[in-house]
Amino acid sequence: MDATASHHNAAPASPRGFLRLEVNTWSVCAGIAAILVVSAFFLPLWRMTLQAPQYPNDLQLTAYGTTMKGDLHEINSLNHYAGVKAIDPGNVFEFKLFPFMLFGLVALIGLAAVTTGRLVRAAVIIAAWGLPLGFLVDLQYWLYNFGHNLQLEAPLYPGPFTPRVLGRTKVVNFHSECMVTWGWWALLAAALLLTIGPFLVRFLRDSWQNTGATRAITAASVFTLFAVAGLVGDTPSASAAAEGSLRELIAAAPAGSTVTVPAGHYRGAIVIDKPLTLVGVGWPIIDGEGTGDVVRITAENVTLRGFVIQESAREVSDEPSGVRVLADHAVIEGNRLRNVLYGIALHESDGHKVLGNDIESFREFPPERRGHALYLYYTRDNILAGNVISYAKDGIFINFSERNQVLDNRVTDLRYGVHFMYADSNYIAGNVFRDNLTGGSVMYSKDLKFEHNEFAYSRSPASGYGLLFKDVDDVELAGNSIHHNQLGLTMEGAPITPGKFVVLRDNLIGFNNVALYFSTTVGASIGGNTFVGNLRQVETKGGNLEHHNAWEIDGRGNYWDDYRGYDADGDGTGDIAYVYRAAYGELMQRNDGLQAFNYTPAQMAIDLASKWFPVYREAPWITDEHPLMSPTQRLGASDDVSLTDEVLPLALLTLLPVAALGFAQRARKAW
Repeated sequence: MDATASHHNAAPASPRGFLRLEVNTWSVCAGIAAILVVSAFFLPLWRMTLQAPQYPNDLQLTAYGTTMKGDLHEINSLNHYAGVKAIDPGNVFEFKLFPFMLFGLVALIGLAAVTTGRLVRAAVIIAAWGLPLGFLVDLQYWLYNFGHNLQLEAPLYPGPFTPRVLGRTKVVNFHSECMVTWGWWALLAAALLLTIGPFLVRFLRDSWQNTGATRAITAASVFTLFAVAGLVGDTPSASAAAEGSLRELIAAAPAGSTVTVPAGHYRGAIVIDKPLTLVGVGWPIIDGEGTGDVVRITAENVTLRGFVIQESAREVSDEPSGVRVLADHAVIEGNRLRNVLYGIALHESDGHKVLGNDIESFREFPPERRGHALYLYYTRDNILAGNVISYAKDGIFINFSERNQVLDNRVTDLRYGVHFMYADSNYIAGNVFRDNLTGGSVMYSKDLKFEHNEFAYSRSPASGYGLLFKDVDDVELAGNSIHHNQLGLTMEGAPITPGKFVVLRDNLIGFNNVALYFSTTVGASIGGNTFVGNLRQVETKGGNLEHHNAWEIDGRGNYWDDYRGYDADGDGTGDIAYVYRAAYGELMQRNDGLQAFNYTPAQMAIDLASKWFPVYREAPWITDEHPLMSPTQRLGASDDVSLTDEVLPLALLTLLPVAALGFAQRARKAW
């Protein structure tokens, strides 16, 4: 009896190999966690990438536990321009505290590794989670302060903003990408290992040894996974059953009805030849299979919404389109067009609405080989709004078309953002044209109004215009932002007809190599604009511009960041005229070979000499009799981070250790 009792009370024999870990599971996990924590001292914790147009390779700032490395000087220079205080790692108290916190945690982990006290282990787990999460919370606090303690007199004061500690933030049209990196992930891994590592090891051990229920559950799980995989694998065949049926749905639908199209892959081009509303559910795909137009609309009052439209033909001569509209009053809304040569083409029909579509041509083609994303030809009274366009030839090409509204579209990565040819009475507002070879080109058109658009980052050496006007009449530009281009605003023949007008009012024209590139056939009225950060304010071909243009509107001149006058009477207008001379520009007109020295120290030396030594001064190119003392426009304020954007990610991270502890507690009870 005693022998039997002794036999039952004896500790089970520890098998060799893997089971021996059970004795020191916590110690082993603690030791690995300590190594991970120590490694975080040498690894980067967080990195910010700043996309700035002056720096084609972007700027990098990397935070370690004790310092920051990277393009700190350049970033501080940009921050100064926007009124953000300089980043000085030497004044960051947390950098001095970090080594003590880190190695204090290592010591605490070492103590916990040799003790069985639950309170000590709980304290270690809390401290291990506190270090990576506290780092993010503290860094977000610093970023908040940087974005809210601004110098109001800064040239590009953006208004208060909050950069995201994780993710993408737009600040005065620069973009920052922030993300944690190796050191932070090492700290997170250490916290996870201390919290659930021992229980996970035991679970794997027990699952390996168990020959009963666990193995059955495992087999059932594997079977379920294969079954799900089989269902997913059957999706193409389910779609195959739907192939061709879209034509049947259209043929069977009564005129004027709404057809709901379920998800699937519908192969072959379609023609909509009766008034219908086609609504896709779950993004059904209409695949043209490389033949002609994918969707052709030949009836009035057709609505097409919620589809993926792809694979038009590729022959440029046929101008194949994702959607070609040949009858009045179509609504093309909320579709995704991919791998179509031309996107949405409106031909010889009127009154369409093209809203909220996402359009790309063939990415593998060069821009000149692609088609236009939105193509208007002999069409009137259309609304093009909220579309996202990229990787086409021209984003929006309007040819022989009138009375169209182009509103709130975003156009990037193509040849011309917007292109007008013989297109009159059009209104363009709230659009973003960025990172294109040319922001906009307007030719042989009249009665146009551009309001609150952005034309930016057009850097092609040959055609990097923010906006180009040639032979136009009755054009007004108001409240636009034209910045970071090779040539900001280029004009020739503006206006082309005597008695007509071209007005530039309250625009920001900044950070371009040349702000205004005018010919002597330009006679514009220019007032209330802000010229800031340009390498040259004006350049001309063919002669002086001083008396060709009116450099004020209703007695209100422009803000020039190189103006050195004063305002004694405090009316906001300089008491002496702004005079712009370009000695280098004059010399270049006489000798084209000097263009080789554009934007070099030689050019700057000549222009400075003309200011300092009157004997070298040329005739003025601009004389603004009423220059403004403060900017009228600034680069757009950042997309400020909402409370949800700021707090929710960090809150979720804070809940992670709580969830892990809960899991560990339940696992301990189960085992």
